[in-house]
Amino acid sequence: MEKYLAEFVRKEDIVRSLKLSSGEVVDCVDIYKQPAMRHPGMAEHVLQLKPSGEPEDRRNKDLEEPLGEVDPTLKSKKDPQFLKQEYMVAREQCPEKSVPVRRLTMDILKNFKTLEEFRRKNPPHLVDGPTSLHQYAHAYRNGDNWGAQSILNVWSPYTERADEFSLSQIWVVRGSGANRETVEAGWQKYRDLYGDYRPRLFIYFTPDNYGDGGCYNLTCDAFVQVNNSVYIGGGFTNISQHPHPSTAWEFALRWQKDGTTGHWWLKYGDTWVGYYPRSLFDSNGLRDLAAKVDFGGEIIDQQPGGRHTKTDMGSGHFPSDGFGYAAYQRQIRYITTSNVWGTHPSLTDSRTDSDCYDISVLNSTGSWERYFYFGGPGYNNHCQ
Repeated sequence: MEKYLAEFVRKEDIVRSLKLSSGEVVDCVDIYKQPAMRHPGMAEHVLQLKPSGEPEDRRNKDLEEPLGEVDPTLKSKKDPQFLKQEYMVAREQCPEKSVPVRRLTMDILKNFKTLEEFRRKNPPHLVDGPTSLHQYAHAYRNGDNWGAQSILNVWSPYTERADEFSLSQIWVVRGSGANRETVEAGWQKYRDLYGDYRPRLFIYFTPDNYGDGGCYNLTCDAFVQVNNSVYIGGGFTNISQHPHPSTAWEFALRWQKDGTTGHWWLKYGDTWVGYYPRSLFDSNGLRDLAAKVDFGGEIIDQQPGGRHTKTDMGSGHFPSDGFGYAAYQRQIRYITTSNVWGTHPSLTDSRTDSDCYDISVLNSTGSWERYFYFGGPGYNNHCQ
């Protein structure tokens, strides 16, 4: 652990350091000397600043299925508000040609037994069903694609234990068994990983079915960041609260493959943040395309005292509570391998145990497009 901490970000590669109001330190690392650029396979890599273009927009022309009924709770809603990160409201940000990297400390690393456990999406996926340590309420679409986009509503769910997390995210997936590869992004509340109980922007990837090859955020030499204004792993300044619909805070995320031979790019709001190089993946996985897009919530249930955890998913409310109470993702889309937006996609909803956490997929004729409410409180009279 000590060796990793010393080598993760080298002092000579830091351009400036910033201390945020939360007390955490952000090191502004030379864009050409960030951890990903030191990967052995990146010696000849030419840094890119953005993908080659946007998907073609054919909305209202190629709907996968009819819009159906419009959720009546949307008719009286106020427009949600896009939120900012704590980093962006600071008096200064990292200079051009540098990227913000959170300074790791032993206070964080000591929460994990090994470096591999720190990087892995722990605990391992041991079983499926209501007794699984990983529990989900999500909606997915199978089919070849070049990525996905969604607008995520941000809450601060209760997590019962420091080693449990609660998140809302997008998965882009290809491969099966040991060959499964993913790129993932969203917001996550995870005390052991971040040192506090704030929801934070996160990314994750696995090239080996959640083995030892992947990692969160910038904690291994994988994701190449090219923008200085987005803080991966950073907390948010505003959080949705119920029962106040006017405080529905949200942000947009996208994973986009830059053509068959390009990289997997992350877009946050209107900003191209960076990419996972194509070389990280193999031909059975995400090197050329993806085979599934997935959206929704996930929690860890460490089964404290032999019962189900009280950790919330989403806002802690079930989908039936609707706008202003339940968490949501909206304007859900995917990108075809012809680089065209797939709007109002047909989604298959799934949940580990609907008594604990659930999901309800809906439609809108307006800007919400395909969307869903999801979440729940965990332990209750029917979830034990």
